[in-house]
This record gives sequence, C-alpha cells and structure tokens, in this order.
Amino acid sequence: MIAYIVGEHGDSSVALWSSISVGGVPVLNFLEKQQIAYEKETLENIHKAVVESAYEVISLKGYTSWAIGYSAANLARSILRDQRKIHPVSVLAKGFYGVEGGDVFLSLPAQLGRGGVLGVANIHLTDEEAQRLRDSANTILEVQAQLNLGI
Repeated sequence: MIAYIVGEHGDSSVALWSSISVGGVPVLNFLEKQQIAYEKETLENIHKAVVESAYEVISLKGYTSWAIGYSAANLARSILRDQRKIHPVSVLAKGFYGVEGGDVFLSLPAQLGRGGVLGVANIHLTDEEAQRLRDSANTILEVQAQLNLGI
C-alpha cells in the first residue's frame, strides 16, 4: 500500500486519498463498489492524526531523528542504486497540478535515480485534492512574501 501526503510539511499538507491502492486496486473505488460506507470526516481525522503524531513524538521524545534518518537512508538508496522509485520529496512545484503564483517548493511524488529527481510523477488528484495542494502552495507563498526574500 502506498499513500502520499503532499504539499507543505505541516498543517496545510494534503492526504491523497484517491491515490491509495492495495494490490493495484484503488481503495476508495473498492469501498464504493462494495457499498462500504466511509465518511469524509473519518479520512480527515486520520490525516489530522498523522500530522499531529509528529508533535506527539516530539513531546514524548524531544525529537524525530529515527524517522528522519530512515527517510534519508531510503532516499539515498534510491539515488545510489538508480532505483527510479517514487518518493514524496520537495521539488519546485510551479506548474504542477495548477500551482502558480511564484516559485514554491512542495512535497510531491517524484521519481529518484542516479541523476537526482528525474521527474514529478503524474499521479491523479481529485479536483478537491488539487485545490488543497494549491492552497498549501499559497500558504508557503504567503510566508515567503512576508519574509521579503525576493523569491
């Protein structure tokens, strides 16, 4: 199972529920076809719990170094072995999924290999997910504007 969280790393991040699949079968489509009810609010609460789990780890341990180390090793392995695997990494997001308004770097699913980022994966987003990603980009763009970095 692969589930992506994209956008800025924090409160305006976006869970791509529409892209989650198990054994190649999209989970939300499976639930609908099997007439298994799920509520959007439940999905939002799961995403909120994921975002807040970092704060919980920090409050309990004071840091999240194991997760960071594991992620860095995983990224390095893909690059050094030229695996061309998809990872959510920060890339220049302008022009992807309708993100406009300036140069902003966001976490997006990107293919990594010996040359670094080989390209952003073309993952289908629902209209709502794409809008939430654009909102996440605007959150970062607003902070950049406040810092007056000339970006």
